[in-house]
Parts: sequence; C-alpha cells; structure tokens
Amino acid sequence: MRAAVAWLDIAETQAQERAREAWARCEEMAQEEAFLARFAEELARSGVAGESRTAKILYLALTSCLLAKPVSVALKGPSSGGKSYLTERVLGFFPESAYYALTAMSERALAYSEEPIKHRFLVVYEAAGMSGDFATYLIRSLLSEGRLRYEVMEKTSEGLRPRLIERKGPTGLVVTTTAVKLHPENETRLLSLGVADTREQTRQVLAALARETPEQPDLEPWHALQGWLEGAEHGVKVPFAETLARMVPPVAVRLRRDFGAVLNLVRAHAVLHQSNRGRDTRGRVVADLEDYGVVRDLVADLVSEGVEATVQPIVRQTVEAVSRLLKEGGEESVSARALGQELGLEKGPVSRRVRLATDAGYLKNLEDRKGRAARLVPGDPMPEDLQILPTVKKLAEECSTVSSASGGIGHPPPPEDDDDPGVDF
Repeated sequence: MRAAVAWLDIAETQAQERAREAWARCEEMAQEEAFLARFAEELARSGVAGESRTAKILYLALTSCLLAKPVSVALKGPSSGGKSYLTERVLGFFPESAYYALTAMSERALAYSEEPIKHRFLVVYEAAGMSGDFATYLIRSLLSEGRLRYEVMEKTSEGLRPRLIERKGPTGLVVTTTAVKLHPENETRLLSLGVADTREQTRQVLAALARETPEQPDLEPWHALQGWLEGAEHGVKVPFAETLARMVPPVAVRLRRDFGAVLNLVRAHAVLHQSNRGRDTRGRVVADLEDYGVVRDLVADLVSEGVEATVQPIVRQTVEAVSRLLKEGGEESVSARALGQELGLEKGPVSRRVRLATDAGYLKNLEDRKGRAARLVPGDPMPEDLQILPTVKKLAEECSTVSSASGGIGHPPPPEDDDDPGVDF
C-alpha cells in the first residue's frame, strides 16, 4: 500500500503522455495561422467541389463541441445537392469520438441510448430521421439545457417504480434537410447553412466526379489535432464581447441566441489557434480581433438573414427575375417553368427558391388550387441589406475609444467558481 500510486496520478500521467504524442503529430498544423484555409484546400483536393465557406463553418461548429455551448447547424438544400456528402467529408477530419452519426432514430432513443453524448455532436442525416415531436423535443431540451432529465415508470418485482434517466451534455447537433424550415422552436437553436444550387456548382461537382483519382488527405494529423485539443485549454476570454454587444442592433429576439452562437464560433476559432494566442491570468485563451474577423466573414450574412434584416441572395435573385419577366413579357403573372428558364435552373431548385420567397412574403402565388401551375407575382418589397455584425475596423475603433475613455476595456470580474469555462459574459 505504501508503494502504491494513486489512480488519478496514473490517469493524469497517461493523459499528459497522450497529449505529448498528439502534439508531436500535429504541431506544425496547430501553429498555422490560416488554419481554415488549409482545411478547405485539403477538402477540395479530396474531391469536394465548392462549398468552401459552408465546410469551414461546419468545421468550426464541430470544434465547438469542446466548449460549454456547442454551435448546432442545419445544412439545407435540394435533394441531390450534396448535403450529406459534404457533412461526411468534413466529419472525416474528426475522430469518431467527436460525433455520433445516425440516419434515423426512434422517438425515445435519445433518452435510452447508452452512447456518450457529453462534448460530442449528434449527426442526423435528414431531419425526417428525428422521428416524432417527442424526439425533436428531447433534442431541443438537450441543446438548450445541456443535459436530459427524463423520468419514466418501470415495472419491477415491487410494482411500478419511477426511474430518472439523466444524460449529460453539452451536445451539439448537425442535421441535413431538404426542408426550407424546421420546427420553429428548433430553427432558432440552429445555424442554417445552405448548399449551392447553381449551374456553376453543378459544373464543379461534375468535374470533381470525373477525376479518377482524387487525392486522399492524410487525416492522421487532423485527428491528432483534435486529440490534443481535448486535453488543451477550452476556456476562452473574448475581451471585446461587451463592446460588440453594444454595437449589434437589437432588431430581433432571435439575436439573443444568434449572438451567443457568433461568440462561440469566435471561441472555437481561438481554441484552434491557441498556440498563437495569449492567456489571461486564469490561463484562458484570449481571443483577438482576427478570430472575430474570420467568423464575421463566414456568418455575417447568415446572422442578418436569420433575423430578416437582409434577404438571401438566391431569394433576391428570384424575386428580381419575376419582376423582370413581368416587365418584359407584359403578363399578369409568371410561371415556375418560365422562372426556371430565366434562372437556368431545373424544377427542384426553382420550387425551393419560390418557397423561400413566398414564406418571406416577397413573392405571392395567385394560384390557390392544388396541382395547378403557380402564378407568381411580387409581394412585399425587399428590405435593403442591414449588416448586424460590425466590421473588424469599426469594432477595433470602438474598442480603442472605450479603452481610451476608461483606461481599458471594462469587464466584470470573473466568477470565483467557474463551472462554465466556455462562457464569459
């Protein structure tokens, strides 16, 4: 007994050794500043055509599983648009311990499954695979509360007895769907990404398919990076968070969630680049404006679209095409067929675009009989684009102003008991 070594000491030593081995395999990659650009290049060489921005956002979101509040994603697009393929290829850059992928699950599977979900992503290919309202309710609770507490009555030798099932998170969700919108209460908890439906994207996909031997990336360093990050620092201080919050116009309630998602993407980017970032007195990684700049370039328009402060480019293009056809043709309405010919798109993508525009009120369908061809006319006027997230330059100027006025950017002191290292505001 006197010669025995405590198990916690052994476990810590083993963890440190694993971290050293992982660092040796990923050191060069971990110190690279243009990390997401390298990821996009390797993904493209492996046969993924286009979709660079969507892939980068998905990679950052998956990395956020290390934080206290992962950023969940809904990948939307027409059938055969490549949603599942893109998701699978991005997941390949992560070890299987980072996610749990399903094509479908029963209504109560999430409560009864024994698969670990803490600091892990649940990936569901096709939203229809989340069977029933109760399943979506469980997922919604898991995303919001960071855990599940589900009490059931079970038959025992002593009669019916209650049993509390508790599953600890936090857990993120990646789901693909052909739907324009998901359940409204789920929609606000997810960052919506779309795959391109243009002819140019189709041309790139065909070219990628024609390559007989696409390069297979060496995924071992990427897996080693995630392995090293598991044992690295996950707490992130965002020193400009309060200044940014004051600069974001409070135009919609949804921003309460979307703003948190933006900050967590900034944190995820800082965690990835922590070997090049400073630390605060508590050892947390300090995010800088470069982290914000990368995230803003990726999601600024998505945030504006989410709160309807701007219009998706494909929606604006579709509405403008209807107006142009009406003006040139002198007809009272435009058919979906004529719209497709004008846009150079087939029936599926056109139908999806029309649903997006009509749901937003920017197009109206004068035909109210089912099974009849659409008769499209312009609806409500489209708003001018409003940028919700300020530019890096404006944020830097505001931070400098605040710093000069107060002798430093003011932040409340951190709590003594930090059970939530990923949140600092």
